[in-house]
Amino acid sequence: MATPQVRPGLTHERVGVFTDAIFAIAITLLALELPRPEGEDFQRLGAFFGDHFGSFMAFAIAFLMLWFAWRAHHTLFDQIERVSQSMLLLHIPLLFFVAVLPYTTSLFGETNASHLPADADGRALATGLFAGNEAILLLAQGALFTMVLAQRLHLPDADLRRLRGNARIYMAIGVYWLLTAAASAWAVAAVPFLWLATPLVAAGTLRVLRMRR
Repeated sequence: MATPQVRPGLTHERVGVFTDAIFAIAITLLALELPRPEGEDFQRLGAFFGDHFGSFMAFAIAFLMLWFAWRAHHTLFDQIERVSQSMLLLHIPLLFFVAVLPYTTSLFGETNASHLPADADGRALATGLFAGNEAILLLAQGALFTMVLAQRLHLPDADLRRLRGNARIYMAIGVYWLLTAAASAWAVAAVPFLWLATPLVAAGTLRVLRMRR
């Protein structure tokens, strides 16, 4: 059976390589945005790290979320033979919010720095932007899995059960983060603790899927 011809511009290899590059640059920029001690800060290094704890926490969360999103994207592209025009268009919001994540991470970290005057509205806005950024990134990732299944872009021997599971898990986590973005308007202090429940949301979604089989 002849291999179907892929239209120019829709080869999954080039899209995957470009996406890998954007993820790699974003992860690098996360580290570059971390605060660095200057002058007298070296004499009180422990206090400096304590003052900027929010920035380092934001870095850790954003790094892990980008890592898992990249791994999911890698897993997906290892199981497809081509991309569609709509799938290519879906990469625009995905990569946009990957690229802007270092900025929203920096905003969240600095507004939660203990050495700065607390501004409730600014802190809520920065937290909401960071959570919303993550939410859209995750929802776009889940939509990619869904689109591959709906348009049958996967390889004949692809693990369809895993693809469906990833689609639902990333959609569920994305919705959860979107809810935490909304919650930042009235319970901003509790929102970072809600993020810690992300693995539980993923595990709960996976358990529900297994019960339905």
